[in-house]
Amino acid sequence: MTTTMASSRNERLRLQETLGCEGLAWLLNRLRKHLERGRPLRGIVTLNRATAAQRDAVDRLLGRMPSRGTSLSVNLEQLEATLRHAELCNDLSEAVEVLLGPVANLRALRADEEARWRHLFEGKRSVLDVRWHRWLATIQASGIVRRVSGSDVHAAGELLDRTIAVLQQLPCRGTPLAELAATTLGDSHALDRGQPVATLVLRAIAEPHSSDTLGDTPRARAKARAAMRRDAWATVGVMLDELSSPVLVLNLNGDQQSLTGRSLNLHSAAGEPCRLSVRQLLRDPPRFESSDTGSTVFICENPTVVAAAAHRLGPRSAPLVCTDGQPTTATTLLLTQLASAGFRLAYHGDFDWAGIQIGNLIVRRHGAMPWRFDARHYVEHCGGTGLTGSPITASWDAELMPAMMRAGRAVHEEQVLDELLNDLTEHSSLVR
Repeated sequence: MTTTMASSRNERLRLQETLGCEGLAWLLNRLRKHLERGRPLRGIVTLNRATAAQRDAVDRLLGRMPSRGTSLSVNLEQLEATLRHAELCNDLSEAVEVLLGPVANLRALRADEEARWRHLFEGKRSVLDVRWHRWLATIQASGIVRRVSGSDVHAAGELLDRTIAVLQQLPCRGTPLAELAATTLGDSHALDRGQPVATLVLRAIAEPHSSDTLGDTPRARAKARAAMRRDAWATVGVMLDELSSPVLVLNLNGDQQSLTGRSLNLHSAAGEPCRLSVRQLLRDPPRFESSDTGSTVFICENPTVVAAAAHRLGPRSAPLVCTDGQPTTATTLLLTQLASAGFRLAYHGDFDWAGIQIGNLIVRRHGAMPWRFDARHYVEHCGGTGLTGSPITASWDAELMPAMMRAGRAVHEEQVLDELLNDLTEHSSLVR
């Protein structure tokens, strides 16, 4: 600091005696906050509900008659002129720093910090593939990078570099998650659930699944979040659980070049159900053609339907995929592949609230149409067990939920099995 009036020990003591009393502490604190916020020390500051000691201290400082009232005001220009005239300081900011120490301009510091954060994201955007630009803008706006990096710009830069290194490897083709983490980040656990890089990568790849219903209980929500995580990684060819929870299919034909396709064809020729794992669908995905399979693939909720179709119809059944309750990652992968290949998907499930929830998911994700799964077919067969749980609107039929609420009964697929099997015969108009 340059030489000032208050630079000598004597002047500092005089300034302390003038402004350092308890009754003026509020005023010094107010001036310090003004400086921290980059505001000029001008105008009037007011203290509401001032004590007698505070009022007396200000009146004596400014040499004015005793004041009254509950509100106490100080004109800062007048105060500065008083202190300068007494040769205590050149200005108020000098007085504050002499008594309280150096004051950081927090506004300027914040502006500088914001500039460094903007520069960080601008730099990453310049080297990032355009398909991830929207993700980068989203995480910048959300502040998640600041939170997981402890608001440390340098740490945030390293975190983004590691995240971008993973994104640059996507999509994979059936790569285990631990292998991707080890080869890209040097740590096989770096992409485990809850790890910072994994959190940011999931923000980039999980958007299609982010609005799925999570469930009504903590356990159900935790299970749904785990499934969403597996599905999100699977959409970019990364496997978390490659062999468990395969998808059950019947008479679904594939190509002759892939092992998975040939396996499907062998089962289809015999009219036997087949299970496909995530590993098969990612590492050796079959190619589907409507000339081999037909234009429509039917989807049911319960394995009972698949078993009955295999037993009664065998090779004559139309192709059938079973979700077996909530769709697994393997189910999601298979239906995505079928929809991408141009097949028409037709879904039937239980007429209960869980079945409607699954139906909404299949319709929204894969563009499936309802298969005997509307209000008219519900009313025709109404008479099962009582409905439980919270009502859910069917996205494909606004009349279905009201009809179910009025009847209050569930209709499970086993109750309409004969009609479903009739639709699956090769002579059904739905198949052609």
